[in-house]
Amino acid sequence: MTPTSAPKETLLPQQEEKLRDLTTQSWNLELVISGAALFAVLQLPDLLDEAFDYFRFNLMSQTAGMQGLFPSMAYSMIKATCYVLFMAFLTNFVMRAFWVGLVGLLAVYPTGIHYDRIPFTTKYAQDKMAAKLGPLDGYILRLDRRCNIVFAVAFLFVFVLIVVAFSYLLTILVYSLVRPIIPTPYWQGIKLTSYVLFVCYLLASIVLSLPKVRAHPVGGDLNYRFSTLSKLLFWGLYTPFVFILNTFYSHLPYRSIIRTIGLMMGAFFVLIAFEFLVDFSRLDRRTMSLNQRHLYTARVDSQYINSSAYDNQRAEGQYIEVAAIQADVIRDPYIRLYIAYPKALDTLLTRLAPAPAWSDTLPRAEKRRQFAEWSHQQINQLMRIAINDSLYRSPDLLFTQRDYPQQRGWQTVLLPTNLKLGKNTIQIRIQADSTTRGEEIMTIPFWYIPEK
Repeated sequence: MTPTSAPKETLLPQQEEKLRDLTTQSWNLELVISGAALFAVLQLPDLLDEAFDYFRFNLMSQTAGMQGLFPSMAYSMIKATCYVLFMAFLTNFVMRAFWVGLVGLLAVYPTGIHYDRIPFTTKYAQDKMAAKLGPLDGYILRLDRRCNIVFAVAFLFVFVLIVVAFSYLLTILVYSLVRPIIPTPYWQGIKLTSYVLFVCYLLASIVLSLPKVRAHPVGGDLNYRFSTLSKLLFWGLYTPFVFILNTFYSHLPYRSIIRTIGLMMGAFFVLIAFEFLVDFSRLDRRTMSLNQRHLYTARVDSQYINSSAYDNQRAEGQYIEVAAIQADVIRDPYIRLYIAYPKALDTLLTRLAPAPAWSDTLPRAEKRRQFAEWSHQQINQLMRIAINDSLYRSPDLLFTQRDYPQQRGWQTVLLPTNLKLGKNTIQIRIQADSTTRGEEIMTIPFWYIPEK
């Protein structure tokens, strides 16, 4: 049997009076909530930046393909939703503040606007304004309704933000924590099964949405039951979300609903695309930006000054992207070098230096000591550091962790003897042996001007 509308709940007279009082006094709560929401939303982008940077350096194990692109897309989408949410609450706050001003003005002049008394206008203009604008109290009522609608729409965006954030968080956790412990053959089977289930879900939703299918009693019942599966995607927010959404659906024309949804989704996806380009250029400053220059390029490390690569130029709390030295202009006879060790680098190092099998009879402390010595030996063999034309075959890198932000890596102090006045370069490469070219990590240009 096809479900019908739910029976209307009958309110007692005292409850109806209380509801009227609440609705007439809701404006002050709207101002408080909108102000608090504006403050909270303004803090979210910075918190998201810090959280994403931590995830990118400490948890993200893949930087190529969909596994590398998906977290950036999720990050940009949540930030774009925050901006939309900020604009929604700001609009409500401004409109409601203007409404309060009009209510106060009506209290001073209870009779409202007398269009026939407006100076510097003709009788024709007075009649036109009276017919088009109407009385002041009527405009106040219309503005109050619009404020309530904007406030409800703002909370729709709140629910969407929470649902999207938790869904992406769950997906990222699966890819970052669960995926590494599942063998590749099993993971491929899990992915294939997930794709098949997703395609089946889409096909079922399309078929059950057809008018002929919904018109049939069995099809209508299946359509309703299938639509209730979406409750699982709302993380407990299905009921408040549907109450607001169905209220709009039941009072707006069908064409108006479709047009509004289309415009909002189009504008939202444009904002997401723009935010993704901005975030991507922030993460990799050498990528193509919207504001290009004819003779400007940042593709070659030795010809580009990256502020993250110099301790004296890097902002406080900023992660070191790849490697860093103490300054762009060095006056000391030594170079203090730091090389970042992001989680994604394990993909390469695990392949180049497979862990040996330790004896089960060794005590745990002895295993840890031997592993530490083996790790130190391996990284110093794999990491090739060259200053100009001199190669440091054993740079004596030591493990370290920066205080703020918490970033793991290697550090060493180099004592070069071939520094020349002016520009020099330090090149960092991971190379398994002398017969292979290896993979270049970074080239840092600097200037050597010794103290006199």
